[in-house]
Amino acid sequence: MRSFYYAFRGIVSVFRSEVNMRIHVVAAVLATVAGFYFKIAAGEWGIVVLCICSVIAMELINTAIEQLCNHVTAEQHPVIKKVKDIAAAAVLVTAVGSFVVALIIFLPKLISLF
Repeated sequence: MRSFYYAFRGIVSVFRSEVNMRIHVVAAVLATVAGFYFKIAAGEWGIVVLCICSVIAMELINTAIEQLCNHVTAEQHPVIKKVKDIAAAAVLVTAVGSFVVALIIFLPKLISLF
């Protein structure tokens, strides 16, 4: 149970300190609301949930890497910069991929409204 407590504490910490995490959570809520509104199929739900969890997990990993790098040195270092940039890129790739999935699932449903 202690492990769950520490994990939840980590999620709360990142949510409070990182604007991007809050943006991802808002996007997740919007995707969830859209999923209920459009009554998406079980397979589509699986994909949406996987995308949401992937983006949130990548943001958590990115923040952990940034925190560790900042702890190691406060000075500018080319290798640390590269590590942080790569971690941020991983979040970006996951978020863009998830956005494309959202377009594939929700765009046809949105178009059918009009």
